[in-house]
Amino acid sequence: MSLLLLLVLLPQDAVAQTDTPLTVIDATPFGLERRKPHSLAPAGALGEGMIMSRGELTWKLDFNEQTYMGLRDGTQQVGASTILSTWATTVEDARMNRWDLEARYGLNDRITLAASLPLEHREVTWSDGTNSGTSTNEGLGDVHLGSEMRVLETESSRLTAGLGFIAPTGEHNHSGPWAGQADVVLPYGLQLGGGAWQGTAQASWILDGGIWTLGLGALGTLPLNKNDQGWARERSLMVDAWIARGFWTNWVMSLRAQASGFSDVRGEAEGLDPFQNPMEDNGRVGGDRIDLFAGLAVDLTPGHGVGSNRLEIAAGFPVYEDLDGPGLAADFTLRFGWRLGF
Repeated sequence: MSLLLLLVLLPQDAVAQTDTPLTVIDATPFGLERRKPHSLAPAGALGEGMIMSRGELTWKLDFNEQTYMGLRDGTQQVGASTILSTWATTVEDARMNRWDLEARYGLNDRITLAASLPLEHREVTWSDGTNSGTSTNEGLGDVHLGSEMRVLETESSRLTAGLGFIAPTGEHNHSGPWAGQADVVLPYGLQLGGGAWQGTAQASWILDGGIWTLGLGALGTLPLNKNDQGWARERSLMVDAWIARGFWTNWVMSLRAQASGFSDVRGEAEGLDPFQNPMEDNGRVGGDRIDLFAGLAVDLTPGHGVGSNRLEIAAGFPVYEDLDGPGLAADFTLRFGWRLGF
């Protein structure tokens, strides 16, 4: 609320303004997001909605870190002693971070192509009540290939939609030290890839309200087949809503709420024992969560166009979580990015 109050109290001359009227799509190849800094979706927004002009190329480097603390079953935190009364080992906390290098290219003034290359690091701390240790896995994750199309644009709003694929480039049967064992198949949450193709669909709607901009987004993921180990990543659906306001010509503050739903893993991985640790149980992966994020962005070269050289950061935490657990309880998310256009 303090961030929202600060936005309201900002003087009007601090708000990013423009004399260029927003026009219908047929009048210009440059979309609504190029008119004002706060009309560009904030860091982490779903169905980003940024459409390139023909031949335009934008690079984006993103970092995302998610921390987890303890276990949750349903909406309740579960202590280690409770877990160890049923399973041989438990998990205490986890940290997962990811670097994404994304390229977006304007095929024409309506369709933008995108490709994202992820590098991931995952680590989980486990305990058997007497001993504890940390298991890690890092490397290339699953590459995302997609497209986004400008469906409709008016003077004050825009609707985009896109389809894509997640390619099975990340390792899905990695082995290593885990829960007191020297070399075993790591649980689902420590695998960097799914080992099978997945389809994605996304949509984004942005409304320019003058000094404020509102946005809605959605992203769905569906595994298309099982991998050679007999399992497939969980299905997911995420929706979000955000509000942003520009100030000092080239700065933007934003608030965003995101709701996420994940199914359990389909099929069982060979080598995992669901009685050893909750993370090895394919039926304890899914759940629902709502996160709140606050963000800040700045265009470093505003004279060269909105988003052409942009830094952005966002931090968030869960306000609601219901897991098919026991499962790792989300704690904190930090993300930042740098966008550079040509």
